[in-house]
Amino acid sequence: MKQQMKQCAAALAAALCVAVTGCGKQQMEIKPAEAVQQLKESVTFTDQMTDMDSAGACRFYDVSTDLVQDSAASVGSGATAESLAVFEASDADAAQRIADTLQTFTDSWIKGYSDYKPEEVPKLESAVLEQDGVYVVFCVTADNAAAKTAVQDLLNP
Repeated sequence: MKQQMKQCAAALAAALCVAVTGCGKQQMEIKPAEAVQQLKESVTFTDQMTDMDSAGACRFYDVSTDLVQDSAASVGSGATAESLAVFEASDADAAQRIADTLQTFTDSWIKGYSDYKPEEVPKLESAVLEQDGVYVVFCVTADNAAAKTAVQDLLNP
């Protein structure tokens, strides 16, 4: 009887372990073009924004297309530093490389806007750059604090 109780307890413990590991955070599925539209509706932009497809987004941000499964962007006229992009990478390592490229992009634009329109530099310095799994979201807006909240809501529904 004691042996049966031990076996039953062991089986219950094993089942519990399987159940707990199955309840971890599930990877969400984001469609970049839809995510860009959703963020455009919930975030304040002061510039006229132009939408870009995946090829245009990669070209604009100098992201290698080899790293990207899908992407979309919406960029300002250049009169402001405002822009928004969502990338779906081929894997988590590629997503990190995309995030690194976007940080380099931001640093370059800070230098460029320092002379051209220094009032845009604070937007770039507080730009939202979030990576979650294979997804990378980049956002420069008039209100980056609100954009950060919107991006986190997108990545963590």
